Amino acid sequence: MTQPTQHLSILISGAGVAGTALAYMLARQPSPKIIPHITLLERSPVPRTTGQAIDIRGPAVDVIKRLGLEPEIKRRHTSETGLLFIDAKGDVIARIDATGDAKRQSATSEYEILRGDLASLLVEGVERAREEGKHVQVVYGETMAGMQEEEDGVHVTFSNGKLEAQVFDVVVGADGIASSTRGMIFGSEDKREHIKPSGMTLGFYSIPRVPEDDDLWHWCVLDQGLAMHLRPHGNKKTMGVYLTLCAPTAERTPEMDMVLHSHADTQKAFLRDRFRNVGWQSERFVQGLATTDDFYMSHWSRVVTPKWHKGRCAILGDAAFATMGIGTSFALLGAYLMAGELCSIESTAKVTAALESYENLMRPYVTKNSFGGPGMQWMNPQTKWGLKFLQTVMKTVTALRIPQIAMWLGGGGDGPKNSFQFPDYGWMNAEVAA
Repeated sequence: MTQPTQHLSILISGAGVAGTALAYMLARQPSPKIIPHITLLERSPVPRTTGQAIDIRGPAVDVIKRLGLEPEIKRRHTSETGLLFIDAKGDVIARIDATGDAKRQSATSEYEILRGDLASLLVEGVERAREEGKHVQVVYGETMAGMQEEEDGVHVTFSNGKLEAQVFDVVVGADGIASSTRGMIFGSEDKREHIKPSGMTLGFYSIPRVPEDDDLWHWCVLDQGLAMHLRPHGNKKTMGVYLTLCAPTAERTPEMDMVLHSHADTQKAFLRDRFRNVGWQSERFVQGLATTDDFYMSHWSRVVTPKWHKGRCAILGDAAFATMGIGTSFALLGAYLMAGELCSIESTAKVTAALESYENLMRPYVTKNSFGGPGMQWMNPQTKWGLKFLQTVMKTVTALRIPQIAMWLGGGGDGPKNSFQFPDYGWMNAEVAA
């Protein structure tokens, strides 16, 4: 087989799951027609390998199998076996166990993994590819300062002097919901309205595991839009806490925006005030805020943009299609398709066509599955009456063993109706090691 001689210079902004997955898949593409030269940028000065539970669903399961990542992802499973929906006293309202079926997963995925563990796995794969002679570099503590597409490629300047201004054949924004790269690519076409708030704010952190903890996800819903979650970690030493606050409407509020833009100590004080003495294990969680070293707070939003590519530039992951419940799966599938399409072209003149093909393959699936889960306000009632109604519904549905509720809570993306036929790109016959 004739080896490719042309190379394709690719800049990826953002080394989260989406960006690192793309770098991994480009570097390890089994039979590229053009040699990818990859530069992965990350704003953080060090790899971001923290974060709480995420899951892998639908066609993204096939992606990790093709890449040879399934065994290691299973080894790093959080150990979660199901979901307990409980009240403020800790009494069980409903229980939904893991199905054991990767194609019809419940709220607990067969591929439940901490975000940090998945990120570490991908970073390790990229580093190994570099050591094996692949053309890939990761630059931490650097961001794009500006970009301009010209006939010879995309001219990019950088903020912190770690890279000199240079020209790339492809630029990909994988830098999250508030992506600055997206604005550089689309300019005035990138509108504030493309970010859809949910009214849901979440505080994530870890606390020490105690003997009474088990391997179930405990979900305690209260009134006034409050909820507490406790989820297991595979290390059996820590547990993940999620404190959530949901406003009566999906719109963001000035009060919450002020908190989100404050120092972490202010955010912790806000959560202590709201969750002190509200029931179940709230005092344990409030006390845990003082000692945790991985606290993070954010407002969850969807991203719905009319275009994912323009010329030689494209967006991926949360920057393009953030969706609660299956955002990680979207990111992995999107990275697979973009890497495959870019490595299927034989010259840089075909970059725009490859990015268009990525969008044409990916968009129908994202459109079909972006609204798989229940509304935030419905699942986080403001009144005691609303809470009682929700508890009754959950108790009834699980008692009747209605299977759709488990998938509904899981965010969709599973089952025959969501089957996805995508190109092989040579992975099926490749020997790939993480």
